[in-house]
Amino acid sequence: MSGEKKKFLKRSVVMIDALLIVNAYFIAYFARNMYFGAEFGYMRNFDNYSWVLTAAVIVLPLFMTLFKSYDTLIEDRMLMVLFKTAFSIFVGTVFMGAVFYFMAERNFSRLFFGIFAVASFVLVCMDRLALKAALLLYIKRNSSTKNILIVGCGNLGMAYFKRITRYKYSGCRVAGFLKMEKDRPEWADSINILGNIDRLEFILQEHNVSEVVVAVPSEDYDVLKGIIDICDREGIRVKILPGYFEYLPVSTRVEDLDGLPVLHIREIPLDSIGNRIVKRAFDIVFSLAAIVFFSPLYILIAIGVKLSSSGPVFFRQERVGAENRTFMMLKFRSMRLQREEKERKCWTTKNDSRVTSFGAFIRKTSLDEIPQFFNVLMGDMSIVGPRPERPYWVNKFKQEIPDYMLRHYIKSGITGWAQVNGLRGDTSISDRIKCDNYYIYNWSLWMDIKILLMTVFKGFVNQNAY
Repeated sequence: MSGEKKKFLKRSVVMIDALLIVNAYFIAYFARNMYFGAEFGYMRNFDNYSWVLTAAVIVLPLFMTLFKSYDTLIEDRMLMVLFKTAFSIFVGTVFMGAVFYFMAERNFSRLFFGIFAVASFVLVCMDRLALKAALLLYIKRNSSTKNILIVGCGNLGMAYFKRITRYKYSGCRVAGFLKMEKDRPEWADSINILGNIDRLEFILQEHNVSEVVVAVPSEDYDVLKGIIDICDREGIRVKILPGYFEYLPVSTRVEDLDGLPVLHIREIPLDSIGNRIVKRAFDIVFSLAAIVFFSPLYILIAIGVKLSSSGPVFFRQERVGAENRTFMMLKFRSMRLQREEKERKCWTTKNDSRVTSFGAFIRKTSLDEIPQFFNVLMGDMSIVGPRPERPYWVNKFKQEIPDYMLRHYIKSGITGWAQVNGLRGDTSISDRIKCDNYYIYNWSLWMDIKILLMTVFKGFVNQNAY
C-alpha cells in the first residue's frame, strides 16, 4: 500500500474511532443510569458531562497515536493490534480519570468510566477486525490491478522485489524484471526476466504495467532520462531507487528547497519537537514518581554504602550524553575509593577486587543506578535511552565501531533496548550499538513503556553485572 493510501487510511480510522468513542460514551452513560442508577444513584444531567465527551474524543485517539496504534495497523498481527488498542484506551481512560480527580470533579462515576473503557475497547476492536477483513478482501480482488516492472536484476532490484512481495497488503504485483547489459543475476532462474532494457516500450504495453521501479547502480544512471521519457509518453509513473541506498538509513527525508530536492539522512522520530516534548514530560513525571517511590531505599542503601567502606555515598563520573555534551552521572558508590590517576580504564569484571560486598549486591540488582532519576529530572538523561559512556571509551569506540556516535543523537537513559535484551556489562559492544540505534530510529512512547515493563520483569537482576 502506498504512502498516500496509508495516510488516508490512518486519517479515516482516526475519524471512525472518534465516532465510536462518542457511541461508547452514550452507551456508558445510559447503561450506568439504566442498570445501576437505582443501586448507586443516578448520574447528573447529560449536559454537565458534555465537556467530558469532548475530552474523550480528543484524548483517546491522542493516546492511540502516541502508542503507534494507527501507524502499524496494516503490518501488525491482529493480536498486537488489539493489545495496542486496549493499552491505549486503558491508559487514556486512567489519565482522564486522574485529571478529573485533581480538578476536584469527584462526583464522576468510576463505574461509568469502567463501562466507557470497555465499550470503547469493544467498538474499536470490532472496527479493527472489520478493517483487517476489508483490507484482505480488497487486496484479493485488486491484487492484479497494479503491475510493477523492475528495471535492474542486481542486488538493488532483488532487495526491492523481496520487500514489495513480503506484505500481502501491498496491493502490488511484480510483472517481471528488465535486465541491464551488465546484469548477471545469480537468481535468474527464480525471477521473471522479461527482456533487456531496449524492449522497455514494448513490455510496458504488452504487460499492462502501472508503475516502473528503476533499481540500477549509480554507474548506469545514464539510462534514466530514456526510461523516464518512455514512461511519460505511456503515462506510467516512475520510482527510482538510489544506487547508494546502502548509505541511506530508512529515515531519509526529501526537502524541497525552491525546486531543488535535498536529501536529509539520519532523520529520527525525536527530531520532532512534539515527540521531544512528550518524552520530556514522561521523563519528568516518571522520575518524580520514582524518586518518591525509592526514597526509603535511598536511605537504606546510603547506610549500606557507608558501612561497607569509607568514602562518599554517591559516585559522580563524567559521561557523554546527547549532542556529545558531558555531564556528571550519579550512582551509589559500589567500589572502594581510588585515586583518579590510578583508576583503571576498564569495565568491571567478575570478582573485581575494587567492588565491595555490598557494592556487588546493588550492582547485581541495579540499585546503584537509582540516583540517576535525579539526572533525568535535571535534564541530563532520559528514563529510556542508550547507556552513557565515559569520554575515554567514546573516543576509542567511535574509531572502531561503525555508527557508534549515532547513539548521541538523543539523551542517554537509565535503561534501554540493549539492556532489556541482556546486553549489559561484559557483553558485545557491537550488538549493544545495534540495539541502541534500532531504538533511536524506531522510538515511540509505546516503545519506552514496553522497555520499562521489560526492565521491571527481567531487567533488574542482571547476570552480566559485576
